[in-house]
Amino acid sequence: MNATSNVNAAEGGAAGTLARGLDIIEWIAASPGVTVQQLATDLGLSRSAAYRIVGTLRERGYVVGETELRLGPVVLRLGLRATDGLDVFAVGPDHLRDLVRETEETAFIAVVDDDQMCYVMQEEGPQVVRVLSKLGSRAPLHASGLGKAWLSALPPAEADSVLARIPRPRYTPTTLTSVADLRAELGRIRDQGWALDDAEREPGVRCIAAALVGPDGRPVAAVSVAGPRDRIVDAQADIVAAVRLTAASISTALGAEPSPGSARNPDL
Repeated sequence: MNATSNVNAAEGGAAGTLARGLDIIEWIAASPGVTVQQLATDLGLSRSAAYRIVGTLRERGYVVGETELRLGPVVLRLGLRATDGLDVFAVGPDHLRDLVRETEETAFIAVVDDDQMCYVMQEEGPQVVRVLSKLGSRAPLHASGLGKAWLSALPPAEADSVLARIPRPRYTPTTLTSVADLRAELGRIRDQGWALDDAEREPGVRCIAAALVGPDGRPVAAVSVAGPRDRIVDAQADIVAAVRLTAASISTALGAEPSPGSARNPDL
């Protein structure tokens, strides 16, 4: 085989690997929670090839999960960038850093994926004891400040439809699980402009969150601050004000109309 043939063979192999990688991404998008073995069977790949390609996709942030695979934050980021230019990843980091400086707690941005909130951005707080979440990990819509904030920005009928179809397991004694209780909670969140997760998923952790909306007023993501419950309680008024202002600033940067509810003196 001459040099030209070697180059062509290498290019063909690379193109084939790329095609298989794209097939895997599309298959995971259609079947979140699929295993590598299932991927290999469904796509006609050898197990070694499937594990190798998934490993590369996982390293690059396109796929997350060890046994049950889901799309990673990179895919979600690209998807948002392709949606009418709404790029929370371009405007979010500076605002998150400012939010951490003001609250001294860890701040997050998450987007909805497969009826869950997916953490796509995190800025760590300076405290020795602090809350962290792995990028690409998920939080339930009904039992997280991020999820409830996102739901509250939907039209009420649409939020009801989502609540009716999603699992609503109880994680702690404070988790809301009934549609009626969650509907009432979303009404309160709409009225006050922020959501509270009072140890509803993780005991001892409290979270303050608000929705990020685009030009059409629909939610594209949510921003939050989380920390140990006692510390958040002590500083809640200031944290609520900071989270609301951050959400309003990011939303405005995304093209949303400025909201009069973003004042720094929320009614707690």
